[in-house]
Amino acid sequence: MEKTILNKTIIYKYLISLFLLLFFTNSLFAGNNFVKSEISKGELNLYFTSDIERVTYFTLPDADGITKYIYDVHGGVLPPNKGISKHSFKNIESFRMGQNSPTKLRIIIRSKQKFSENHVYNGKCLTIPLVHDGKKSTKATKIVKGSRKAYTVVIDAGHGGKDNGASCCEVKKEKKVTLSISLKLKNILENKGFKVFMTRSDDTFVPLPSRTEFANKKKADIFISIHANAAPKESLYDVFEGIEIYYLSPAKTQRAKEAAIKENAVMFEGKDKYSTNEYLSLLSREKITESHKLGLDVSKMMLSNVRNSFGKVSDGGVKTANFWVLVGAQMPAILVETGYITHPKEGDNLMDFYYKNVLAKGIAEGIERYLKNK
Repeated sequence: MEKTILNKTIIYKYLISLFLLLFFTNSLFAGNNFVKSEISKGELNLYFTSDIERVTYFTLPDADGITKYIYDVHGGVLPPNKGISKHSFKNIESFRMGQNSPTKLRIIIRSKQKFSENHVYNGKCLTIPLVHDGKKSTKATKIVKGSRKAYTVVIDAGHGGKDNGASCCEVKKEKKVTLSISLKLKNILENKGFKVFMTRSDDTFVPLPSRTEFANKKKADIFISIHANAAPKESLYDVFEGIEIYYLSPAKTQRAKEAAIKENAVMFEGKDKYSTNEYLSLLSREKITESHKLGLDVSKMMLSNVRNSFGKVSDGGVKTANFWVLVGAQMPAILVETGYITHPKEGDNLMDFYYKNVLAKGIAEGIERYLKNK
C-alpha cells in the first residue's frame, strides 16, 4: 500500500515538473512566431504571427569566396519543425534559420553572389531580395529616388464610417477590407521611397468628392481607390468573382454599370436619375489614357502576385465606369476592385492577412511598373 502511494507521489511530482518545464519554456520563447516562407519573383518572403518590430543585418566572410548574409528578427521565435533549409535558388549555397537567442531569430543565407541591404519588412512579412544584379533590387530606387522629388501617391480606402460598402455573412464588411489593404499598401510604398497620403486611416466617413479634392491638394502623381466588389444578388454569389480595375469613362458593360451604381450609392442618396446623370456628365477625360495604362500595369502585377502565392484567380479585366470617387482627379486615377466579398472562396481570402498583403504588394509593383514605363 505504502509503495503504491509512493509511486503515485513520484508520478504526480513528475507531471508537475513537466508542466512547469513546458510552461516556462513557452514563456521564455513566447514572441513573434515564424509561420511560413516562400520564394517568389526572386524574393524570399518570411511570414510571422505579429508585426515585425526590428530587423538587423550584417555579413560574415566564409570559405571559398562565400559570404554569410545574416538577418536577425528581434522578437522572432522559431517553432519546432519549422525552417527554410528546404529552399533552393540559383547562386545561393544554402538557407538556414535558427533561434540565436530567446528574443532573436536568425536567418543565414550563404552565397557567392553579392547581396545588397535592400530587405524590407511590412507588418508581418520580411522580404529579402535574392536577385542582386542591379536590376531587381535597385528598381524602386531608380524610379523613386532618381527623380528630383519622390512620387506622391494618394490611397483612398473605400467607404468608411456610416458607409459600410458591400457586406456579407455579417462579419465581412468592405470598409474594413479596404482600410486593411490600404494601410499595407502605404507601408510598402513608403518603404520603396514614395510619399504617401491616405484619404482616411481609420473608420471615418469621407464624402466622395472630398477624396479627389484631397489628392489634388496634395499634388498627387497617382490616385488609387481600393474597394471590394459584391454580386448583385445572393443567387449569383458563386458566379461573380475576380480582380477588376476601373478608370473613369462612361461604362460600356452591364457589369461595369452595376459596379458603379454600388460604389456611387452613398453619393446619390435622395437624388433622382436625371440629377445623377447630370453629375456624371462632368466627367473629365484629360487623364483617361494614362489612367488606362496605370490600370493595366496594376492589374498585371496583382494577378501575377496572387497566382504565384494563392493559385487561380479570375481576371475581371481593366474597364471603364462612371465612378464618382474618380471624378475631378487631376492625375492618373484608378479604382481597384480587389475581389468579390460575396464569393465563398474570394470573400474568405479577403479576410486573410497574407492574401491582403499579396494584393497590396501587387498594387505597389503595378505602380512601379507604370512609372518606369511612363
